[in-house]
Amino acid sequence: MQKYLLYNAVEPEELPILKELSTIEICKVWSGMSRHIYRQLLKRKAVEIGVGSFAVVPSHASVAEGKVLPVERPMFVLSKTLKMFYNLESDETKIPDETPVVQPDFEEIAANTHFRQEIVEQCVQETLLCFAGALRDNKEVEFTFRGIGILAVRTKVVSMTFFDSCLLEMDTTGNMLKALLEDPNMMTIVAFPGQNNFSRVSQDEVVMLPSFVAETPHQPLAPLVSLKPRRESAPWGGGCRRVSVLDPVFLARRRVSQASQQSMDMDHARDKEVGHDGYLPVIQEKTQTMLKHPTSPVQEGLKVSASTSRPSKARMHPLYTEKEERELQLLLASKRHEVEAEVYRKYFGNRAIAERGQTSCPYVFEDPYRPSHLLRKAYAEKLKEMGQSTSEGQAESQLSRKVLEDKGVQTGLLER
Repeated sequence: MQKYLLYNAVEPEELPILKELSTIEICKVWSGMSRHIYRQLLKRKAVEIGVGSFAVVPSHASVAEGKVLPVERPMFVLSKTLKMFYNLESDETKIPDETPVVQPDFEEIAANTHFRQEIVEQCVQETLLCFAGALRDNKEVEFTFRGIGILAVRTKVVSMTFFDSCLLEMDTTGNMLKALLEDPNMMTIVAFPGQNNFSRVSQDEVVMLPSFVAETPHQPLAPLVSLKPRRESAPWGGGCRRVSVLDPVFLARRRVSQASQQSMDMDHARDKEVGHDGYLPVIQEKTQTMLKHPTSPVQEGLKVSASTSRPSKARMHPLYTEKEERELQLLLASKRHEVEAEVYRKYFGNRAIAERGQTSCPYVFEDPYRPSHLLRKAYAEKLKEMGQSTSEGQAESQLSRKVLEDKGVQTGLLER
């Protein structure tokens, strides 16, 4: 805490990690930090980040007809030492005694963001140091925690507004939605565009964290000014960092992935080159022809001998000899017969033990391997059954009509 009580302005030399990291990398670190805080809040734990603590506290909301609904809402409790040192104003809220207070687990955050643990910890501390420097210089600040909300500082007033999704998720009473709709005071804690607690109220620059930019309010076309300290160029003239900030395990996995991808690309290029020479397309075409027009093994052997007796030098790859090509074609033919035998055993083998007129397939027309003549026979039988049922229905209707007519005649005679 003492490191954030500044008497002097923050110098760029005090921010070595922020100088090394890019803006995207800094935002990734704080995205991981925000996700960690969110998960701890769901576990009903308070997270102390140095300048204050996030916690879920019980509250209440006044709705229609004077009813009071109990709710649970997240809050950011500013550090009392920081509040007194910079003469700030904020809501007076106390974290319940039964709520455990934990520190950020930088090892877990580093594992989820693939950064080295010391890089993550130092990046968080230096960013909070810049936040304290903005408080010292009486600047307006917007500190965005992804998925949680926006911490705003306006004219010495510190307020935390939360996204509606976070408010609804943290509440276990089920009353938050009704409270937000019916209690106007509850809408002050929701972060939404328009008039709210982090609306700009002065003409000075607003410091946007963790992106480290300054935006001039009331001037939408004004360019953003970057506040991130620049990294010194390398002695050889380059601007790249000398030491990687990523986790060594992640780097090793990425190298293995890149090497495997490069190997796959080389294999694909080699296969493409072989395809241009004309051998693989010929084999593929022959395989498709074999599957479409099956022949007997005798005819297959004749075709093989005929095709290999006079090999075409223009269409044969130089890596394969005449003997190897013959063996490959025989292998393809044997594989085709194995596939056909497997299909027969799978779809036709159990029909031999079935009773006559029955099939193992519950729906005749859904079996793609059923022969066409059996399909036509089954379809004719189905039409015949439909015709019989139709004729039986007509006969029944005629009989019932005749019975009704007879009853009508008898009723008329009795009335007379």
